[in-house]
Amino acid sequence: MAEYRLSFTKGSSVQFLSHLDLAKTIERALRRADIPLAYSEGFHPHPKMSFGPALAVGISSLEEYLDLETVIDIPAEDLQKRLNRSLPDGLQILAVKRCLKHPKPLNAVINRAVYNLIFEVDPSQQPAIVDALHHMMDSDRLEVTRTNKNGQKVVNIRPWLHNLKTETLEEGELQVVITGEIGSNGNLRPDDIVQLIPFPVKVRRIVRTEMWHEENGIIVKPLDLC
Repeated sequence: MAEYRLSFTKGSSVQFLSHLDLAKTIERALRRADIPLAYSEGFHPHPKMSFGPALAVGISSLEEYLDLETVIDIPAEDLQKRLNRSLPDGLQILAVKRCLKHPKPLNAVINRAVYNLIFEVDPSQQPAIVDALHHMMDSDRLEVTRTNKNGQKVVNIRPWLHNLKTETLEEGELQVVITGEIGSNGNLRPDDIVQLIPFPVKVRRIVRTEMWHEENGIIVKPLDLC
């Protein structure tokens, strides 16, 4: 058996794939590439694959992660080339690392994510929108309403917002880059920020650009934890 950690992109052409559909797409590509996945035991065997934090439908990504196990040892470069030849447009393996020991699950180690949001705004309201966004970092509380199967709940997301930067791309177009908590200790969502803007904005694009593990100010990328 051999274990690997992969990083990959999820481009705009496949941004509307659900997390489940993404997993099925990559599993089919692995079979087409003739990569012999290891399977769990029991009455319902499933491939030994696990992904990092799920990406919301409609958001593309420059950096996602996947762990998988094969029944034979395959050179990392060979695995990457074979899988990329089998993946559809929009999905591309960026790097593959052979794990020398069993790694901690991705969802247990990844606790930071960066999102790039592009807004279309009314030019006359753009300065006020920028001020409102910057004010979020100075606030003690940022309350948003979230809906789940049990109904609605008000959540203070301020502890999860670690950084926010804005850049005017052109008149009526604003870029916002947020760095936030992700995982079991909290989960900052891009739509939280949209919900808090006190002016109408049109979301043109959202991209998750990075994920990592951060502890005591030290940043470690997931491939380096394998």
